Amino acid sequence: MHPRLHRLFFSVTSSLAVMSTLCAGMTASADPLTGVYRGEVYSQPNAVNAYSTWLGFDVRMGQGHQAKDSWGNIENPGWQLGAWRTWVKAKPGRRFNYSVAMFPSGQGTLASCAAGAYDPRFKNLASNLVAHELQGTIIRLGWEFSGNWMPWYSGNGQQANFAACFRRIVTAMRTQQPNAGFEFDWNPNYDISAADLSATYPGDAYVDYIGLDMYDQGWNGAYPIPAGCTGSCALTRWQSVWNAQFGPALTKFKTFAQSHNKRLSVPEWGVNDAATNGGGDDTYYVQQMLAFIFDPANNVGYHSYFDIQAPDGHHQLSSADANGGNTFVTEFPNAAAAFKAFYANQNPQQPAQLSTTKATVSPATVTRGQSFNVTGTVTSSTARTLVVKYEIRNATGSALATSTQYTNQTFTAGQTRGYTSVFVIPTSLSAGTYRVDTLVYTADWSQTLLYRNDTTFNAN
Repeated sequence: MHPRLHRLFFSVTSSLAVMSTLCAGMTASADPLTGVYRGEVYSQPNAVNAYSTWLGFDVRMGQGHQAKDSWGNIENPGWQLGAWRTWVKAKPGRRFNYSVAMFPSGQGTLASCAAGAYDPRFKNLASNLVAHELQGTIIRLGWEFSGNWMPWYSGNGQQANFAACFRRIVTAMRTQQPNAGFEFDWNPNYDISAADLSATYPGDAYVDYIGLDMYDQGWNGAYPIPAGCTGSCALTRWQSVWNAQFGPALTKFKTFAQSHNKRLSVPEWGVNDAATNGGGDDTYYVQQMLAFIFDPANNVGYHSYFDIQAPDGHHQLSSADANGGNTFVTEFPNAAAAFKAFYANQNPQQPAQLSTTKATVSPATVTRGQSFNVTGTVTSSTARTLVVKYEIRNATGSALATSTQYTNQTFTAGQTRGYTSVFVIPTSLSAGTYRVDTLVYTADWSQTLLYRNDTTFNAN
């Protein structure tokens, strides 16, 4: 978003009563994953479901933002993650898109982050995400970093420190949870300069998506549209802003992403009301954005519409309300109709359904240092090749004890395959309660399709 109208989020109170505000594995030939931001609905994530009802399309990615007020709400936001776990696990194929703060406002610096001072914080976050079964989360690390309203603003000579900070955090989280399948989105605003794109880029090894946030706000004099300017008058102004700002920005990001062989993302976008220098009920912007996002040549991995009435701009198209119903009336009816019409013409590529049986352990009580068997099955509704993995973890601290994996598992449509794995818990590990985690990945390990951890057993 333009720095003159930066995005505001509320802070979390000390009582946590209020807040301010799976891997997609997309290729150039696959439809982008559709997501939505419905406000900080950590206590009411079914507001995302209400958006799906309005759209007539199964939206499989929900977006949340971290508070920037304390380290506790960055590294251990369990009150927030618990609700998102419930939503993600309620239906196969769902994912969490999480805006993650690099440090709290006034309580850190990019230089300290780059030196590794915050590594333990982000190792904790990685473990807490896994503890809440949010493997495969797309992490918008230090989102909108090119905006001077962010604590981790990359300007004023901080470009190199930002890139180094990004690398440290990604490394810490991947090291702590190497099998979690987190994906990292490097996400400035659309108006970042070409020089800063290069100077702040942390390197291909640390980036999964190159993202841009882009709202329909015009700065060339065409917005706001005067009263009475409708039809071709409004269209001329909408096209003027698109041609001056948004079209060139999309080309810039597409070229940059292609040069690094990365997927694009549009983690935040939306129409804007006239009071915030927006184009209002701008059907042209909606149509152009969706055309770009769904054009396979642009290799967009996911997008997320900002479907709320924010303090610094109105964007909501849907009828979804904060309670999970559909009672809201949008002030952008034509843009909303254009959005819905586009999806009505899509053939949603729903994820192939997978199911597993609850793993069994034999013998029921395990002796450390001696072998035991874990047995389970995986069923795929469509023909595909998968990776199946079984992990043994301490049930209390989730520390990994041992694991085994089956790569290149070819399934025919509707096939069930059984697996019996032999494990040994080393005597160097403590006695106590352990659990079996069942995980299924795409063949290239890029997407976590299923995660299950409902089998516990005792080891003496």
